[in-house]
Amino acid sequence: MRLRHARPRRSGGRHPHLHLCCSEAYVVTSGEGLVETLSLDGFARTPLRQGAVVWFTPGTIHRLVNHGGLQIVVLMQNSGLPEAGDAVLTFPQHLLDDPEAYAAAATLPDGGAPGSDLGAAFRRRDLAVEGFTVLAEAAKGVTSAR
Repeated sequence: MRLRHARPRRSGGRHPHLHLCCSEAYVVTSGEGLVETLSLDGFARTPLRQGAVVWFTPGTIHRLVNHGGLQIVVLMQNSGLPEAGDAVLTFPQHLLDDPEAYAAAATLPDGGAPGSDLGAAFRRRDLAVEGFTVLAEAAKGVTSAR
């Protein structure tokens, strides 16, 4: 289990993604926002306020949105598994179909180190939101088969 504190950016939310191998939980310590999820149960928006605990399993696409001052404690089941080996960003289908194009879109200059190109991180986020939006729209109104 890995524990970290996070302050999601206010503009546009976090990169929608899923984890292949691990569960994840958020414990809200302050602020407000929501987490959007997409799973076999469909699309959901879960409000986040101080004291809320939200948990999801591997394969659940999720995205944090900060409505103001959102601070969370993130619990990850991965025990240090590198994100590059467990997280898949919800890019548009043409990028998911092409491993080289996916890698180019997902890779940040200098590994995303402080002082590197923030524009690249925002472009990556926007591509993931674009793909997530298509998936979420397709899931709306679909009844779970489970």
